[in-house]
Amino acid sequence: MGAVGDDEPVGADAARTDLIHLFEHTVAAQDVAFASLRPGVTCGAVDTAVLGYFEENDLLPHWRQHVGHAIGLRNHEAPFLDVGDSTVIEPGMVFTIEPGLYAEGVGGCRHSDTVVVTEDGIELLTDYPRDLESLTIPSS
Repeated sequence: MGAVGDDEPVGADAARTDLIHLFEHTVAAQDVAFASLRPGVTCGAVDTAVLGYFEENDLLPHWRQHVGHAIGLRNHEAPFLDVGDSTVIEPGMVFTIEPGLYAEGVGGCRHSDTVVVTEDGIELLTDYPRDLESLTIPSS
């Protein structure tokens, strides 16, 4: 997604605008998950909060996965931040928070960060940029 060039097809600006829209909502959904993830809530409640955000913003058709998962001995393991997971979140648990949105003909976005649950919320363990420009590889 570098700068628009003369060789890009007609409609590239519209597709880029749609992708930016998806990315901005992906980051906002991650904020919803960050705010929801704390001791005493269930994994399913975190996913439900994000799904509520997507529903409020008419984005459910673009949702394809759960919000995240635990990291322990493996990098993908239960419990999952998914509506079907009733595991109660406890301090010391480590999760990825990686909501994504995908639109046919446009593409998709996922932003992933890793957090540890603390006594009163979460601590961010990763420090990835949250703006699209910093995450975009310029065209050569």
